[in-house]
Amino acid sequence: MARIKSALELALERTQDVQGDRSKLEEHEEKQRGKRVYGLLTEDPELDIRKALQEASQKNVRWVEEGFFETLLANITLPSDAADTERLKRLRRGFEALIKDRKVGQLFDQMGQFFQQYLDNKQQLIEGLRKQFEPRLRKKEEELARQMGQRVRIDPASDPEFAAALKQYLGDLQAQYSNVLDQVRGELTGMWKKGR
Repeated sequence: MARIKSALELALERTQDVQGDRSKLEEHEEKQRGKRVYGLLTEDPELDIRKALQEASQKNVRWVEEGFFETLLANITLPSDAADTERLKRLRRGFEALIKDRKVGQLFDQMGQFFQQYLDNKQQLIEGLRKQFEPRLRKKEEELARQMGQRVRIDPASDPEFAAALKQYLGDLQAQYSNVLDQVRGELTGMWKKGR
């Protein structure tokens, strides 16, 4: 009678000839080193990026640069406030260290203006929505004042209707601006690949 093999035995038989791809593991490790260089840049805005990339590599600078590039791309996001301009400066320095094309500087000058426009539009949207909701909130305050017998002040941010409308409008605004950021990422990727 033949012996019935367990699922584990069958799986081990099928995979016994498969060896781990050492180069893929090394590539992954080197890319992680590149991602850590971005962390060094956030800690030290004056970091010598080229030197840090060279020092981070144990095997292949190209993979380290790829990891660094991927991290830079992932950090191209819409600003939450004016303080995010520092992040844009770090990104610019990082991309300029990798891509030897003066268009990178021009692109980041445009992105600075773009980010400021986004922040201005965001602020205008919030203020406009507050004005739009002001009469409704005053009515709610009057109703609550009658019920409670004392004056009540409602912060628009705590009103569920206002919060829902704000979330929707900000989502729409972010979607519009995110499309442009996707184009920027694509353009930077094209420049980077062209220079490799």
